[in-house]
Amino acid sequence: MTSRIRKNAIVLLAIMLVATACNLPASVAPSGSPPTPDLTITALFEFITTAQSAQTATPMPPTQQPAVQASATPSVTPPPTSTTAPTALPTDTQEPTDTEESASGSSGGGTSQRGPDVVAYYFQEEPTIDGEFDEDVWDQDRYDVDNVVYGDDHLGGSADLSGTVMVGWDDNYLYIAARVRDDHYVQNASGKNLFKGDSIEIMLDANLSRDFYRRSLDGDDYQLGISPGKSEPSEDTEAYLWYPKSKDGTYDNVKAAAVPTDDGYRLEAKIPWSIFGINPDVGKHYGFAFSISDNDKSGDNVQQSMVSNAPNRHLTDPTTWGDLTLEGHQ
Repeated sequence: MTSRIRKNAIVLLAIMLVATACNLPASVAPSGSPPTPDLTITALFEFITTAQSAQTATPMPPTQQPAVQASATPSVTPPPTSTTAPTALPTDTQEPTDTEESASGSSGGGTSQRGPDVVAYYFQEEPTIDGEFDEDVWDQDRYDVDNVVYGDDHLGGSADLSGTVMVGWDDNYLYIAARVRDDHYVQNASGKNLFKGDSIEIMLDANLSRDFYRRSLDGDDYQLGISPGKSEPSEDTEAYLWYPKSKDGTYDNVKAAAVPTDDGYRLEAKIPWSIFGINPDVGKHYGFAFSISDNDKSGDNVQQSMVSNAPNRHLTDPTTWGDLTLEGHQ
């Protein structure tokens, strides 16, 4: 107890003692009456006890207020940039604009601005596939095939490799008639290697309007090769489809025949539209390139050079091909 409290207690005690003395009973209180508690002493006792408790109790530390931290606005974490190489599945490509559709004359394809325009006329009579081109249906435009697109250093001029092509169609077939100038015929390869010898090739985009601007191959782009025959141009022809990969292989339903000429050979073929998944109709357009491969090395199977009707023809870029338009009867 501190000195101040002691002093206050002593003073109060003295006062109470005096008060008690003055209040002593002169006679005995009636029996049976409970003693009346001395409230003054009780109050003093409570005061002293309270004072002692207040003094001896361990003081409570002041309530510590939690530090108020600035509420930071959460930043938006940008998604990580993908480093995964895109899959080989094609992505959607831009459709041709209205102007391009109008120029094509059909929703079936784009325009000839991708490359040279080839017109195929409808055949009311099916030609005989013999390499002769002697039916009236072949009385039509011939398109030059003389743009060097591979192996320029192996070519010795148009007599070494060049040609012309005509194209026709009916409800079941696409028809090809090619006149090839080749001063040395060499074809010993077959199957997927038939391009390593004298041969012709057709590139066809079966859905031109959907992927007019696509610069890579997809499932509606076709690469078909035809061998004019081993050893010499003949009826022993062979057709092989390289692309799409899901359909690659030899196609016996492609009928072709070739005959030798003084400066090369002629080749005639009919190709089922079903190979390309096409239902043909007048006015439809398709991507198209016709090319001729050459091998002048009798002892080797090798593709030395190639010429095409499309001057910028690139195998894996359909926008470098040309345009095939199906017209009615001539």
